[in-house]
Amino acid sequence: MFENKFVKFKVVGVNTGGAKISGGLSALNCIMERNMAGVNCLAVDRQDVDNLRGCNAKHKYRLLTSEDEQALTENLRGADLLFVTAAEVWENIKLVALTAHCAKRTGVPVIFIAGGNFEDAEDEIIFDALIKLPAKNFEFDAAKVVQNFIEAVTLPGQPKLDVKAIAELIRDGAATLSYGERDGKNSVVKAAKAALEHAEQSDDNFKAATKILFNVTASKGNLSLEEAQKLSNLLKRHAPHAEISFGFSIDDWLVDKVKFLLLAKHND
Repeated sequence: MFENKFVKFKVVGVNTGGAKISGGLSALNCIMERNMAGVNCLAVDRQDVDNLRGCNAKHKYRLLTSEDEQALTENLRGADLLFVTAAEVWENIKLVALTAHCAKRTGVPVIFIAGGNFEDAEDEIIFDALIKLPAKNFEFDAAKVVQNFIEAVTLPGQPKLDVKAIAELIRDGAATLSYGERDGKNSVVKAAKAALEHAEQSDDNFKAATKILFNVTASKGNLSLEEAQKLSNLLKRHAPHAEISFGFSIDDWLVDKVKFLLLAKHND
């Protein structure tokens, strides 16, 4: 747990909306408003410097030269996990692909958070794990994904998923990421089902998953090993060949709300 407190996350947002701040940069602003510990945000927009001025990230890049690319790559080093986030990828897929390439050059696992139309973009962009989100409210949903990862690793709980286990799953194979949030009665199972539905909609091969990690973030009274076993059985029905591991994160401020993070790997 002591080591987990010093995990470093870096998020690079790519603006694809032309002459207005959007998607990736808006997501960075949402992330920074949440005051997440251990997160460093970096912004990319090749076309409009006003968009970069409107983003609160400390480090900003236009990627017009090879020196710009090298500077971004160097600033992304030192993280335990990297996130690249962009909405409506096809609006500027070359810039998104270039940013993801810079992230991949660091050797750190890269999680791509994509909003809107992502059809066929997998062939253009390099990443280790993918989560697809709707274009509507993308910036808020992207911030939730990053926050859920941080909570999964850094909040107290037993058993714990550590960042090394996440990185190991992401490396050397295609991975799908999904999440769900629910409150009220049976919120744990409802959050798990929401994440499962999201995963199956995003990945036609989810049934062939070989390994699954999931994390439940909730108040202490909503966590139990019996509940975890029910969730494991639920996932087994949808991915029968998967080896399943899990972690708990305690956040008593959630009261009856539950957050469920799901990471699934399958070998193509």
